[in-house]
Amino acid sequence: MSKIEEYLSEFDDYELAYFAKYKLDTYLKNSQENINQILFKRGLTKSRIKNLIENNPKSKLDDNKERCPRCYSDKIRKDKVEYTNESNGGSLGIAITAYNATNGKVPYKNEVICNVCGFWLKDPNNEKPKMFITRFLSRFLTKKED
Repeated sequence: MSKIEEYLSEFDDYELAYFAKYKLDTYLKNSQENINQILFKRGLTKSRIKNLIENNPKSKLDDNKERCPRCYSDKIRKDKVEYTNESNGGSLGIAITAYNATNGKVPYKNEVICNVCGFWLKDPNNEKPKMFITRFLSRFLTKKED
């Protein structure tokens, strides 16, 4: 079993539908073909994907789990990242950043991303990639020259 098959085997059909809609285009062409084969094996056609997204029962869950607001999955990734966005505080924020840098104090905050659909729940440094750039690069890098 390939790593992508192993990874996607942990997704239920609803999660896989959101993955197909929001993250499939972010993979290289070869990986996209493998993912499409997995979708086919699981019976996830375009119309079924659309139906699963429209009728996701997880949207009604109230189980106190941290869930993605877009796909309602609880497969959330939290990464501690160096907080570099102090500049929002104006000159005081810049002074704090300079002080921390000279004294070796590095503040960390959680960057929180959905592992299923790629939605960024928390982005402390405003680094979320823009979708059109991601799709452009994906298509540009996977085009074959004739």
